[in-house]
Amino acid sequence: MTRSRLAVASLSAAALGIAAVLVPTASIAEPITETPAASAQVIWADATGDFVYSELNDGQIELADEWRWTAPLGATSSSLADFGAFGENGFTANGSSPVAFVHGVAPVSGSEVEAFLEDSATNAGDQVLTGVFVVVPDSESSAAIPVQAVDGLRGADTQWLFIGDGAPLSTPDFATALEQIDAEIAGYFVIFPGQAPTLPENPEEPEVPQDEEPTLELRAAPERFDDVPTFEELLTAQGTQVALRAAVPDAAGIASLRIGDLTTYFTPQPTAALTLSSASITVSQATTTGFTVSGSGFAPGEIVSSGIGTGAMGDSLPDTFIADADGNVSGTIVLPAAWAAAGDYFIVLVGESSGQVASSALAITGAAPVAVPVPGEATYTG
Repeated sequence: MTRSRLAVASLSAAALGIAAVLVPTASIAEPITETPAASAQVIWADATGDFVYSELNDGQIELADEWRWTAPLGATSSSLADFGAFGENGFTANGSSPVAFVHGVAPVSGSEVEAFLEDSATNAGDQVLTGVFVVVPDSESSAAIPVQAVDGLRGADTQWLFIGDGAPLSTPDFATALEQIDAEIAGYFVIFPGQAPTLPENPEEPEVPQDEEPTLELRAAPERFDDVPTFEELLTAQGTQVALRAAVPDAAGIASLRIGDLTTYFTPQPTAALTLSSASITVSQATTTGFTVSGSGFAPGEIVSSGIGTGAMGDSLPDTFIADADGNVSGTIVLPAAWAAAGDYFIVLVGESSGQVASSALAITGAAPVAVPVPGEATYTG
């Protein structure tokens, strides 16, 4: 689904409070145990080539309809492979430096926020921070404010934290706050822990003693958006705090993220496969009892449609399935009379959200049933 490209925005941290709450908080929600319906679009971002590198420029980065990544000033590489790796559990940061993934969205107004976030969810380690970018289009500043999802994205139960405020906001209150200042959600982010690069001291800024945490205040008013820390400083603060904790391998990783109409899996993209109960059946069987199909490699919770074809011809079938939590489907297909003819065909399953396609050959033998006249007496009038 196409999203409009967003202009360059300053990724400032007025509303996030990274320095104050970087040590992950205790969970405030129960684990998600059910597999929700798939979002309208499902993609896999499972390799470094699926991300575009965006260098921070004066704390700014471009938000677009794609996954991008960035690291703070002082990082020594522009290769994502130097900051972490993709594996069976998704992307895991190696802790060499903080690193962030960012993704833009078409503007979401305050009145649309609850619907936009209703089915949101993250499957990530307890050191990973997620949140959204908020902008005020008509303000003098183009700054985009990162707002933290305290315990990850959890649909309507997500709690949102503004820096210095202390008390998280519920999603309805968060939506109301955006409406009050005519703000919009412009994108979202994932921040992974790491040791922030050591930069030369700035003589214009006072040195913060090592045994003291920086004190950050709430700066939520639009007129003060130009006076907040940049996204680069957000990354640096995040890395400094988490570096004090013992490294836990998968704590710094993410497997999936769902927000709006897009679900991203950072785990390896599966190869969809289809198995039929029999590779050869009769016309009578195909149109009465049918045949069973077993598919795999689809997105959890997505609708999987079916079809039949031969050569250059094809047609959709009325049978649809819902993938389970492992991306598997199974069921029975009975062919309509229009396809009741002997021949070599292929059966196709297509994931409506993921676009995953699987097919398998099916041979249909024998002739179509022929109507047999029934003897009887006929009465004519006229």
